[in-house]
Amino acid sequence: MPWFPVTTALSSVVALLAVGNLATNWLDVYLVFFGEQPEIDPANIAAYRLWGAIALAALLCGAIAHMLNPDRRMLGTFWQGLVITVGTAMVLLCYIPGAVDLPAPEGEEDGGYRAPPCYSGGDNDECVGG
Repeated sequence: MPWFPVTTALSSVVALLAVGNLATNWLDVYLVFFGEQPEIDPANIAAYRLWGAIALAALLCGAIAHMLNPDRRMLGTFWQGLVITVGTAMVLLCYIPGAVDLPAPEGEEDGGYRAPPCYSGGDNDECVGG
């Protein structure tokens, strides 16, 4: 199949472009000067989600096309391994907080009123409830 090498090369290029855009987005958020706090815009979160999905899809497509290619070479296998490793690492390292919706940890639900402990030294006038 002549389209296996083309698909592998094209997906590598797309993955590298997506990783570059992820790095640029990360720098847009975290490159601040003189102790300023980074501000995360919703556009940065949307850009991370978009380029992260494109990068992961391109990495997966390139790996599958390379593995299905019966004429694959050792250099191509090394290149795909390098692209997959670097691409996955960059998707994880360029994470923007808030980009992935994680469930909130469940807190204790306190259904009743709890009085603070009373240490009045024997006088019940200072304790709640007498």
